[in-house]
Amino acid sequence: EGYQLVLDKENIDRDYLFGRLLAIADVLERNSLNTGDQRATNARRYMNSFSQHPERTWKTIQGALQPYQARLGEKVWYYNKLIDEVGSKIKIEDFNNKPLSGKYLLGFYSQRHELYQKKEKNVSLDDAVNNGEEN
Repeated sequence: EGYQLVLDKENIDRDYLFGRLLAIADVLERNSLNTGDQRATNARRYMNSFSQHPERTWKTIQGALQPYQARLGEKVWYYNKLIDEVGSKIKIEDFNNKPLSGKYLLGFYSQRHELYQKKEKNVSLDDAVNNGEEN
């Protein structure tokens, strides 16, 4: 069974979805920090614990996101919608503390890649518009 780094939005594997949630939390927090602030996000700090106890650790991470969500202003709605969308795909019986397999890392890396690609495209478009280069 092979996976690509391309985000698979149709993948409903529990571990993959938990990885996607962690990535969204990571990018949300990172984008709310000042550019020079290079500290590890809560998602990164709790990554090992998350892989062993995903339900319990997700509650901790979700609570820690609140101040970062407040800093993002209007942009927070995009991330919140994404968290809701991904979280709603996890079956109730799968939302538990059973340790995650390595598939969660594929979900994590794929989701982060997608979010950063989207951000780079938006920055490039903003630069083009601001510099009078739009078509």
